[in-house]
Amino acid sequence: MKICFFGVGGVGGYFGALVADKLKNKHEIFFIARGSHKDAICSNGLTLIKAGDNEIINVTPEKCTDTVNDLPVCDIVVLSVKAYDLENAAKEISKITKEKTIILPLLNGVDIYERIREHLDTGIVLQSCVFIGTHIESPGVIYQKGGTCKISIGADQEFPDFDLSSLITLLSDAGINFELEENVKIPIWSKYIFIAAYGLVTASFDKTLGEILENTELSQTVKSIMYEIEMIARKFNIPLDDDIVEKSFLIAKEYPYETKTSFQRDVETKGAISEGDIFGGTLLRYGEELKIPIPTIKNVYEALLRKIE
Repeated sequence: MKICFFGVGGVGGYFGALVADKLKNKHEIFFIARGSHKDAICSNGLTLIKAGDNEIINVTPEKCTDTVNDLPVCDIVVLSVKAYDLENAAKEISKITKEKTIILPLLNGVDIYERIREHLDTGIVLQSCVFIGTHIESPGVIYQKGGTCKISIGADQEFPDFDLSSLITLLSDAGINFELEENVKIPIWSKYIFIAAYGLVTASFDKTLGEILENTELSQTVKSIMYEIEMIARKFNIPLDDDIVEKSFLIAKEYPYETKTSFQRDVETKGAISEGDIFGGTLLRYGEELKIPIPTIKNVYEALLRKIE
C-alpha cells in the first residue's frame, strides 16, 4: 500500500515512525513536513524517542516532502495538522485520494469530520481521536512522554459499512494501540471537555495547570466551561458518563504543576494563529444553533480574542 502521513509533528511523527519502523519493507511510506523539520528528516531521518521505555527509533520514509505534488495517489492518509491548517490540508489531500482512500484524522476538536468534508468530497474520512503526549524536541526529533498512545476510531458516517481491514492490519502490524468504537463520539467529546476547558482558561489567563488548580476562581471557571460543553454534548445525544465533568477536571492533577496546554503554547508563540476556533468558535456556534446559553465560554473566549488581536 501507499501510505501518507500528512503532518509529522508530535502526533503524526510518532505514528509515522512506528509504521515506518515496522513496515517500510511492506509499504511505500511518505511524510509531509515543512521547514527545518522536513530538511532534518530528509538528511538524517525521523527520530522518535519513547520516554516510557527509553526506546529510540530512527526511520527514513520513501520520501519526505512539503508538497503532495510529489506523491502518488495513496491508499491511507494519516492527517495530523493543527486545526488552522486543516482547510488547506484537506484541499491538498484531495490530490492524492481516490474513492477508497482511508483518511484517518488525528486532531483535536469535535467537528473535525465536518470541517474536512467541507473541502474533501472523495475518500473515506474516519472519525477519531488520540490520547498521547508528544512534541517536536528539535528538527527531525519527536519526543513522546505520557498518554496511552491510543487511537479511538469510528466509521465514516456517510459510509458506515466500509471495510477497514487494510487500516486495521496496518495498525496491528505496526504495534499501534487502537480501538474501533461503536460510538466514537463518546471518547471524542470526553477528551474535548478536558482540552477545551483547560485550553481556553490557560491561554486566557496565562496560567499553568498547577496554578489553575490552586486558584479557586479559575478552577470554577474551568468547571463552568466543562458543564456548558456537557450541556451541548447531551443536546447532541452523546451518552457521556454522569460524572464526566468531575473526572475531566481531576485529569489536570496527573500533570506536573508547570504544565502548559498546547493551545496555550500556540497562543504564546503565534498569537491569533491558533486553534481557538476549534474550541471557542465551535462552541459558540453550537450554543447558538442549539439555543443553549454558554456565558462562561463566551466571556472567556471573547476575552482571549481581544488579547491576541
